[in-house]
Amino acid sequence: MALYFLEQRWAAKPLENLEVSCDFNADEEEISAVFRITEPSVKAEYSEINSKVYEDSCSELFLSFGNGFYYNFEISCTGCILAEHGKNRCQRKFLDSKIIEKIEVSSTLGKKPFGIKNEITNYTLTVKIPKDVFVFDSGKIDISSLTGNIYKCADKSPAPHYMTLFDIKSEKPDFHRPEFFKKL
Repeated sequence: MALYFLEQRWAAKPLENLEVSCDFNADEEEISAVFRITEPSVKAEYSEINSKVYEDSCSELFLSFGNGFYYNFEISCTGCILAEHGKNRCQRKFLDSKIIEKIEVSSTLGKKPFGIKNEITNYTLTVKIPKDVFVFDSGKIDISSLTGNIYKCADKSPAPHYMTLFDIKSEKPDFHRPEFFKKL
């Protein structure tokens, strides 16, 4: 397991009380991540699979197996998931909800949307993605070619922010940039 620390990006002035670490592990059976998060405020409004969870307090795993395609798993602070596969931002397909339901998610904030908590909040989000979810790669996890990036965002939060593990060279926030993926 690797321990990563995300950094704030695209901010004129970094937010206080915003820290994210991620314990990341990948083997032939599953990819797992444990996010430990402190945020100045937390937003949780979405509850439907493949909804706009990136507008909530959201942690994200973008993963590629070296074939020119990647998966994006975007998980709200209450465990609601948006999952897609494709080559870039525009050429994406949502994963079927039956596939997404195989992903195990738990949050110390619970599973129900609560709106906005306008206070410093600490929570843990645990994500386990079994190999069966990688349907466009024949349900295989090829660790030797695994690259990606790990993100945290909250587009419509009272304290909007964008954090990444690996830097992205763009003027505005854009997580769909596989050219900046690195070995995980």
